[in-house]
Amino acid sequence: MKAKEIIAVMEKHFPLSLQEEWDKCGLQIGQIETEVSKIMIALNADLQTIDEAIRNQCQMLITHHPFLLDPIVNIDQDDFMGAFIFKAIEHHIVVYSSHTALDNVAMNEWLMEALGVHDIERGEDGITRIATLNHPMTMDDFLDHVQTTYHLKHFQYAGHADMVRKVAICGGSGADFMSQFYGKADAYLTGDTKYRHAKNAVDHHMLLVDIHHHAENIMVRKLKELLEKEVNVEIIEGSSPDYYHYR
Repeated sequence: MKAKEIIAVMEKHFPLSLQEEWDKCGLQIGQIETEVSKIMIALNADLQTIDEAIRNQCQMLITHHPFLLDPIVNIDQDDFMGAFIFKAIEHHIVVYSSHTALDNVAMNEWLMEALGVHDIERGEDGITRIATLNHPMTMDDFLDHVQTTYHLKHFQYAGHADMVRKVAICGGSGADFMSQFYGKADAYLTGDTKYRHAKNAVDHHMLLVDIHHHAENIMVRKLKELLEKEVNVEIIEGSSPDYYHYR
């Protein structure tokens, strides 16, 4: 199957027109006519991921976070960006990323569904989601549920809710979207929060849970399941470890 056929399937589900203005979704490196028999899906486009794709003899790497998000000043093979480009080209690996295009369609849907909810609705921004838990929980039970659901070694939270019934969510760096849910959600889940966001949660009587950016790793399994229904090639999951270590 050619890379361009796989890209067409990706863009049918996650059109590039849905990406944010600042984003760089789509083909990152490679030739769309490349014959692909094996795909690796990973959260991040980095040296560890491209090495893993090479070891597994993949011809295509699909990531969530784009390789080209940071500007390329030069292509120095001794620099991590240059090394990534050289490795992808030398091993004939097509690199494709779907970041905010996928976010706008599915990321927060997947994160929300994993919690066990009903009546999922989009937030005012179009990316976030709000829904009702199938089973209301005390705050402590909800925090345990969140940790188990997203396989979190550690997490942090601020604010309070006696009972959690309505939950809002934004994977990645979505703390600035929280204000639209004041008075509407008992809890807001996102990553990359700052101290001011914790204060806002306390002031507005909301539970804020920082599930870390790496919770978006859910896309690896979910995208694999989606593509396997429409793409006739082998698909494997990249390891995509968290960049942070916790102690």
